[in-house]
Amino acid sequence: MSKIEYLHHDGARIGYRDDGVGRPIVLIHGTGGDGEANFAGLMPYLSDRRVIRPDYAGSGLTDDPTEVLSLDRLVDQVVAAVDHAGAGTFDLLGFSLGAAVVTRLAARHPCRVEQLVLVGGFVSSHDPRAQLQFRHWADLARRDPASLARLMLLTGFSHGFLSRIGDIDAVIDDMVAYSNWTGIARQAELDLRVDVSGDLAQVRAPTLVAGNRHDQMVDPEASRALAEGIKGAHLE
Repeated sequence: MSKIEYLHHDGARIGYRDDGVGRPIVLIHGTGGDGEANFAGLMPYLSDRRVIRPDYAGSGLTDDPTEVLSLDRLVDQVVAAVDHAGAGTFDLLGFSLGAAVVTRLAARHPCRVEQLVLVGGFVSSHDPRAQLQFRHWADLARRDPASLARLMLLTGFSHGFLSRIGDIDAVIDDMVAYSNWTGIARQAELDLRVDVSGDLAQVRAPTLVAGNRHDQMVDPEASRALAEGIKGAHLE
């Protein structure tokens, strides 16, 4: 079982999971996720590493009443958690919105990030489809969480994966009951404003960009744009 730690920082109570020993790797979740939901499946493959999984505002272990979130606020929360854990330098991975968080973190703190991995990320959300999607998420999160749960299942998972779920209504009921929908709405509203185009040239860490070929939430071409903007980045 993960060791769970808490700290107070700038009006928020930040929680993170801390597992294992070895060279630290910090994993940052995406919109509507948290360190456990997004990364539990990776843990058996990281048994030789110290794995730190902070939850940022709106998710999981972290309680932050801030209504309008900013990318810089989430970066500061991640850094505060890593500082609390006593990790000076570390490898860093971010998924989806988390990819934007870690891109800015790597740009702001180049001496601390040894290697960077961006999974299913995007440079900005200025295109019409992204704006439509994130506005829809924020609206449904505030007034119809069950519909957003269904939409996230339909667009976030493959046909094959969903077909293996025996009782999908039970899964939806659990999502509705146990998700932080106000937090998801605030994160989706932040998604609408994401733009890390000015950060890419400041990233110094060796970077792997992993695009999701069948992603229905984030255009796979967004990963190509990320890789092209970071000097020496490798795209898979």
